[in-house]
Amino acid sequence: MSSLAKMKGLTEDISKQTTILTDYLSSRGLGAASFDVHGLAEFPIDADDEIPFKARQQLAAATKELHDISVGPKQSLHDLAWDGFTSTLSLRAMWEFKVADAVPLHGSISYQELTAEVEKLNNNIAIGVDNLRRLIRHAMTNRIYCEPIKNQVAHTRASRLLLEDEPNDNWVGFCCKDVWLPAAHVVDAMKKWPNSEESNETGVNLAYNHSTEFFDWLPQDHERNHRYNLAMKSHGNAAGYSVDHLINGYAWADLGPGKQTSANISQMGGNQGHISIALAEAFPQLNFVVQDLAALRLPEIIGTVPAHLADRVKLIMHDFFTSQTEVGAACYFMRHIMHAFSDKYCVKILQALVPALRKGRRVLVNDGALAEPETASYLEEKAMRTLDLIVKITVNAREREADDWIALFARADSRYKVNRIWRPKGSVLALVEAEWMGE
Repeated sequence: MSSLAKMKGLTEDISKQTTILTDYLSSRGLGAASFDVHGLAEFPIDADDEIPFKARQQLAAATKELHDISVGPKQSLHDLAWDGFTSTLSLRAMWEFKVADAVPLHGSISYQELTAEVEKLNNNIAIGVDNLRRLIRHAMTNRIYCEPIKNQVAHTRASRLLLEDEPNDNWVGFCCKDVWLPAAHVVDAMKKWPNSEESNETGVNLAYNHSTEFFDWLPQDHERNHRYNLAMKSHGNAAGYSVDHLINGYAWADLGPGKQTSANISQMGGNQGHISIALAEAFPQLNFVVQDLAALRLPEIIGTVPAHLADRVKLIMHDFFTSQTEVGAACYFMRHIMHAFSDKYCVKILQALVPALRKGRRVLVNDGALAEPETASYLEEKAMRTLDLIVKITVNAREREADDWIALFARADSRYKVNRIWRPKGSVLALVEAEWMGE
């Protein structure tokens, strides 16, 4: 296809997908997402509404490609080199200096007045009108704030989220403050510790000059730990992470009560048991043992299991790197656990299960599964590849493709057989089911 035909084809696709999207919304009396301060922060379209949902994904991909072609490869590469860190800089400043708190939700404020208010919010440090204005005007190029009248600042829908959406605000803080510097040290870490699979040989360790693992380092600073927890709430609350996908995406009922001597299902690294509690509600014939470390097995945590489920959901202490204590369970499952560990340590987790396994028993992993390149939508591909780098930055781990999951189980023990890898409809996370073929 010629370059001109490509551009024309993209414009036609953009028109087609826009029509599908707007027709769907208008037929239901709904609006589109908008950066107007009082507009919608996201499209009111669920993944179950497959046609408009895919139209929006395709529209995002086509407009991005047309933009890139319009700019051209040379300018695109030039812009890529400096856009990322300068956009992070201006966004970090908006977050760090609490600018959103000082901009009125209705109307606007002058740069002079805004600077005075922002300085008050930041212990009267001298930021200066010129410095704040240049940072805000850069943020405006990303549709964060606007200048309806010269030298007057007003909110957009994006900046309003920094004011009103606490989890999203902390997601911005976590990425721009806590992860930004470590990201710049990843290549240096790769040079210092070649091909490392250790979780304390990362960009985080170089950036902050310590040898502690990420999840031990986080709670050393209460504010940082609180920010991380809220950031994960923002990330994990997306519809694609709903536990409903796990409930409906696997044949839990087929496991049924069996002859095993321990509980039917063992969840490893299950924290406070929220996932197993949801599964127990949905499948009354199943019992659950939820395992995690001693710090998550204090009496006040164990007591959070609803009374009507107390005999079917047990919270116990167990380190999944040590030999599994629940022998012969019908299924051992982990949700969003293994993506936080390198292959070396995932193999250890799977090997620690072996003494408890019996023929035909299942191991179920609910985690990321990278699609083959260019097989997912642009938005999905970008999100998956970004998350893959985030776990590299923080814990030296990785997201995995289907072949990687198969190889991981085989490396742990040849008696594991991966039966199936699939992603339930609408789910960000995949399901990897392995069966124990040994005795």
